[in-house]
Parts: sequence; C-alpha cells; structure tokens
Amino acid sequence: MERRETILIVDDETDLARGLSRTLQMALPVTVHTAASGTDALGILKKEPVDLILSDISMPEMDGMDLLEQILAGDATQTVIMMTAYGTIDVAVSAMKKGAWDFLQKPFASDTLVRMVTKGLERHRLLRENRELTARLAETSGSPIVGNSAPIRHTLDTLDMLGRSDVTVLIRGETGTGKDLAARAIHEASSRKGKPFVTVNCPALPEGLLESELFGHKKGAFTSADTDKVGLIDQARGGTLFLDEIGDLSPGLQTKLLRVLQNREIRPIGDTQSHTIDVRILAATNQALESKIDDTSFRADLFYRLNVATVTLPSLRDIREDIPLLVEHFLSKASRDLKLPRKQLSPALMASVCSRPWPGNTRELENTLTGWVALTPGDTIDLCELPDTPSHADTQDDPFAMPYLDQKDNIIESFTRDYLHRLFSATFGNVALSARKSGIKRQSLQKIIQRYNIDVESYRK
Repeated sequence: MERRETILIVDDETDLARGLSRTLQMALPVTVHTAASGTDALGILKKEPVDLILSDISMPEMDGMDLLEQILAGDATQTVIMMTAYGTIDVAVSAMKKGAWDFLQKPFASDTLVRMVTKGLERHRLLRENRELTARLAETSGSPIVGNSAPIRHTLDTLDMLGRSDVTVLIRGETGTGKDLAARAIHEASSRKGKPFVTVNCPALPEGLLESELFGHKKGAFTSADTDKVGLIDQARGGTLFLDEIGDLSPGLQTKLLRVLQNREIRPIGDTQSHTIDVRILAATNQALESKIDDTSFRADLFYRLNVATVTLPSLRDIREDIPLLVEHFLSKASRDLKLPRKQLSPALMASVCSRPWPGNTRELENTLTGWVALTPGDTIDLCELPDTPSHADTQDDPFAMPYLDQKDNIIESFTRDYLHRLFSATFGNVALSARKSGIKRQSLQKIIQRYNIDVESYRK
C-alpha cells in the first residue's frame, strides 16, 4: 500500500495542534503527526519520513528557530513552514534566511493554511522527483549521452557495438542531437580509448586553410608556411578523427579525403613523400547526403566509404519522456558552471518545456535552461518569472501560429506525458498500482502507454 504524504505539526499548544491536524486531514489525503516540543519533533523525524513540517516559533526549551536549524542540518531540502503569533517582518525574514520555505502569522484562516500546505507538499514532491531523476541520471553517467527511453537505449547499444569494431562510421541526426557526443562515445568504447580524439569542424574553415589543417604542410609550401605543420590527421595518430558536418566539405577536399580512406596514407602540402596513417575516421552530418549526391555536390564513392556503418540519433521530439531527465542534467551542469545554487523548474514550467517543439534539440534545451538559471534569483524557475525567449514569445505573440487542432493535440500530449511520468515515478512503474492510483482502467492505461510509446520498465528499480 502506498504511503500517504505525512505532515508534522510542532506546537506546545496541544489543542491548537490537534485542531490544525483535524483541518488538514479533512481537506487533504494526508497523515498528520503532532509534537509538543522540538525534542519530540526530532524524535519523530528520526523514526519515519515526513513530507512537510509546520512549526511554531515561540516554544519553551527549544524554540522554532533552533528546531529549524537542526531539521535542515539533517535534510537541507526539507519543507518547513513557520508559525508565530508574534510575527513581524524581521522574524519572517530571519526564518526565511535560515531556510524556512514559508511563514504563517497566527491567527490564520483554514483555507490559507490548506493552500500553503498544498503548495508545500507540491514542492516536496518536485524535490523528490528531482532526487529520483538524479539517481536515474547516475545510471547513465557512463555515457556522455543522457536518456533512458527506448530510442536512447537502442542508440547507446549501437554506439557501444560500433566502439568494439574499427570501421568508419557516419553519424546522422538533426542539428543539436549530440552527434559530437556520439562520436566521443564510440571513441571511448573502442580500443583507441586514451589515444587522441581530434575534431574537425568542416564548415568552419575555408578550403585552402582546411586542407593545410587536415594534411599539414612543409616549410615553404606557400608564402606564409614559415615552419613545418603537423596536420590534424597526423595529430590523431593511433586515435580517432571526427569530421563534423562532412556534408559541407568542398569537392576538392572530398576527393583528397577519399584517397585517404582508400589508401590509408596522406601527403602534407609541399611534401614529395606520402606516409601511412593509423587513425579511425568518424563523420557526422545533418544533411541528406543522398540528395547532395543527386545534385553532384557530394561524391557517391566518398559517401559509400564513410557509410560503412551508420547510426541516426533521435530528435528531442522522439524522446520526449527523456526531457525531465535532460532538464535535471542541464540544470545541474548550469549551476556548477555558473557557480550558482541548484535550481529546479516549477511543475507548470516542466510541462511547458516537455511540450515545446525544440527545433534545436538538446543543444537548444541546454542553452535555454542555462539562460534561465542565470536570470532567475530564486531556487524555483517559473513561467511567470521568465523573460520572453524565442520559443516562449512565439506562442505568446501569435496564438494562431499553429492550427487549433494541432495546438489542442500538443497540449493533450504534453499533459498526458507529464502525468504519466509523475504517475510511474510515484509507483516505480507498477502498472496495476498506477491504474488504481489514477482511476484509469488497467486495459485503458495499457493502451495509453502503447499510444505514447512510454517505456514503463525505465521507472522500475
């Protein structure tokens, strides 16, 4: 049987504590414990988990401020609401600075109490989900690619198999899907791990300079060649050369690269001798190379040499169930990089993030979250606090940019995926329990799971 959420009320006025307990249990599906002192409260916390604490400030022996410090010393994420009949702004500020989540001044109305406790429990659930996501993230930490969906697990298996061979691989996928991470994963899974991994961004350099960068040159080969230069292919000797966005390679360099793949040797510019190379070549593209072959802008024979093995990375549209896990990963990374306190998304914003199209895929998601972390002062990022970002502003400024039925379908899908994620997180993937908890017939729930391709196994521990 699932544990009900638990509230601990700490107040030396026992009649008041019992009255608050009755109010909360009538309004919410919770279990309530009461304690008449801070010492009693700490004893209860040692025996069982508590989801939210309501504590008076003015109490004998151990006052509420001291109790707050001891509670947070044991669990810094605990949700604590402070109560006082002698409330002032200074007391409220002091309590919040010490880590209280919120503050109630007696006397307070029942609906105010219930509303605040409901929000506090929602915060606790969000923190618990974040911890669960962190635990699941740790399971994928052996790979630079984050995700637990069926497409991602299939991709990781494929990359691992490719790592165990030494064939040339063409990595395909939309912009921002992590093709560079896939190349790195193949290298790290290979016998060349520990040897150089050299990346060449093909469209970033003009043809003349790229040829010199790739193959190197001898002193005096051209006007500015004052010294010998070792090319990137030679720098990758014994390791892996990753050619990113190979579709932008010029026709002349395509011919020279084809010779490298055929003969496994190179000749630096200005040299009279060729030499053999020991390097594995991985290439990536977001373009339809078959179409470029049709219009003669890409050599068919080079394509076949590069396409010995291929892997196509899924877009973020294909792995929406991984978005909460990616959000957790990118928020942690942004907080570390920016040296800021750890932040989280509100449930409403998480639902919005899961429903957005993200044409730039994980790269766009990461950049957006990093900006939000930098611009949000509190520990929770919410929709109402965000500046207009392109993905946010577009839908706000033009609500008719997408047809009604498409918008409706997107919202329904977003809600359903978010609801199922929270449901299966709470039940650890137990479908029977999920059906009972949600009020959905098990057969109907199975159909929803199939319709949205939800990987229930990923929630089981």
